[in-house]
Amino acid sequence: MAVTMTSSGHELDSKRRAWVTLLTLPSYVPAVLTMWRTLQPLTIYPLIILTTSSLPQSSRDILKRYDLESLEIDHLSPPSHKGFEAKFARFTETWTKLRAFGLEQFEKLVMIDSDVLFLRSMDEIFDIDLPEGWVGAAPACVCNPFKIPYYPKDWIPENCAINRQSRYATPSDIPIPDPDGPWRVHQLNSGVVLFAPSKQHAETLEKFIQESPIVPTLTFPDQETLCHVYKGKWKPLPWWCNALKTERAVHQDQWADKEVRMIHYILDKPWSARPKMVDEILPRLPLTPVSALNSPVLAPKWSSLPLDLMAFLPETPAQKGVTEYDEVHTWWWLAYEEVLSEMKSAGDASGWREVEKYVTR
Repeated sequence: MAVTMTSSGHELDSKRRAWVTLLTLPSYVPAVLTMWRTLQPLTIYPLIILTTSSLPQSSRDILKRYDLESLEIDHLSPPSHKGFEAKFARFTETWTKLRAFGLEQFEKLVMIDSDVLFLRSMDEIFDIDLPEGWVGAAPACVCNPFKIPYYPKDWIPENCAINRQSRYATPSDIPIPDPDGPWRVHQLNSGVVLFAPSKQHAETLEKFIQESPIVPTLTFPDQETLCHVYKGKWKPLPWWCNALKTERAVHQDQWADKEVRMIHYILDKPWSARPKMVDEILPRLPLTPVSALNSPVLAPKWSSLPLDLMAFLPETPAQKGVTEYDEVHTWWWLAYEEVLSEMKSAGDASGWREVEKYVTR
């Protein structure tokens, strides 16, 4: 059996489990580091970062200093798609993350987007049994609270599958969609996807991307690809394992801050603007002591979430409206500020200036 080595020199044990995310742009390095700051103390599984040739060496150096494992993969995109408007350019690489389905050196993977924050452990996701050739994912929220005009016309609250879950949903009590049901019942969100990698998975996905006549029409590239390929082979997961930030306002019957395992920062990203409340609350919140970190390797082993984040979570104010998210964006900033503080403590060699330049204050 071939041995796969990561960029940091780790040997990947065959048939193991891992989280996996894609990183192709230096502007998403702050997101990856902040996500890892909250995931690492809550999981027994490693994080594997998939990279492509588009990621500059400066970003790779930061990952190496953090002792994060990365695997180089090839870019994947269809020959027929018309491309995306500038404000949705981030979707250009999202087909590429589906390369993870071919990583047969793993028994199970949970693929996650990097614009997320972990608040509670959800390692139990790995223990969910899937029929061969199936995937697990939370349903897409189709409420469309921003009234985005190019979203499907049937994306309205009355059709949203999240409404049919309870606040305390478990994987066992969510029904499988009827294979013959309307298309909207087959809408999953690709921010968290559970699967057992295989050559067959990879070949099926790539064939669809390269040959399907509907690919040029797709708005959400990787997500809609998964919806089509795994129609009738998708196990819905609870809302709390991929809690879209918009659900805090539009699904108040389901949402409870204390039940969220992972929040997904769809649409506007928290690092694009710093909420004013961050400066207002920081002086009164406890801070996690900065570790004594040695350059050039930054490999902290955190025992808990950031203390200020844990203190703020139970007192987070309610949403001011369905389009305002400063409250939950503040969660991200509390974690990021700790990441930045630890990097600064290790000096310029840590790469903190490279990270900070992609964050707007």
